[in-house]
Amino acid sequence: METEYLRQFALLAKECHFQTAAELLYINQSTLSKHIAALEKELGQPLFYRTTRQVQLTDFGREFLPYAEKIIGIVNDCNTNLISKYKESTPALHVGVSPFVSIRRLMEAKLSCQDIMPEIASMVFTETTSAKLRAGLSNGRFHLAIDGISPLWETGDIAAVPYTQDHLCVLLTADHPFAQRETLSLHELGDLPYIHLYTETNTSPFLSEPVLVADTVPQVLSAVSEGKGYSILPYERIQKHLPENVKALRLTPSPDLQFFAYYLRHAPRSEVMAALLKVLANEQRR
Repeated sequence: METEYLRQFALLAKECHFQTAAELLYINQSTLSKHIAALEKELGQPLFYRTTRQVQLTDFGREFLPYAEKIIGIVNDCNTNLISKYKESTPALHVGVSPFVSIRRLMEAKLSCQDIMPEIASMVFTETTSAKLRAGLSNGRFHLAIDGISPLWETGDIAAVPYTQDHLCVLLTADHPFAQRETLSLHELGDLPYIHLYTETNTSPFLSEPVLVADTVPQVLSAVSEGKGYSILPYERIQKHLPENVKALRLTPSPDLQFFAYYLRHAPRSEVMAALLKVLANEQRR
């Protein structure tokens, strides 16, 4: 029985959504489906009831979950308390990210690096504001910081490589009168209630008084799904996480959003860091 398949089963049992679980595991949805099917074949019982949008544990799956979690716990304890004593650890790469940024491209870059560097360090992500990203990069908390909504902050000490481009979209419930549109302007939104994602302040760049200030993107999506108002966010950040009853319409005119990966220009750079920056830079030249 593959321990990694058990980890994937436990996460899918928590998320009840194949696409979401696959993204959190940084694997393809089809790969996750194959692994769950292989585990079910080995156990001789189905673990999930599947629908188009969600999955639900079967009675067997519900009873099997505590056993899977015990096995995972034993393996984790072994890795932490025994194997780590005899294995040279690879330090994690600490990455700070703006709440507006998708980490998908960075994970793709990591996978590209693993072809030439199998022992690439794990990544630890911290989502925070632009000011804290810059401070964290300067004081050594972050090895890499990804931001872009604020002005480019490349200086004599801080260098940057292009990370990705994106555009803004308007998030509305699927039953909203505007939901069948492909684009919307700020003027058309008028006085509709606006839900703001907290960044540097709790004020909105679109409305002076948001009806709700959310701390995270999932909270924004949940509030929109519940019909509390509309929001405006970068498309790539939310496209894989839209609730079933939420539509994303392109904001027009929408500025081209350019995100950058920042790093300290003169700081000692690990092989992992150098490889990641090279992959990101090469992608932008294509």
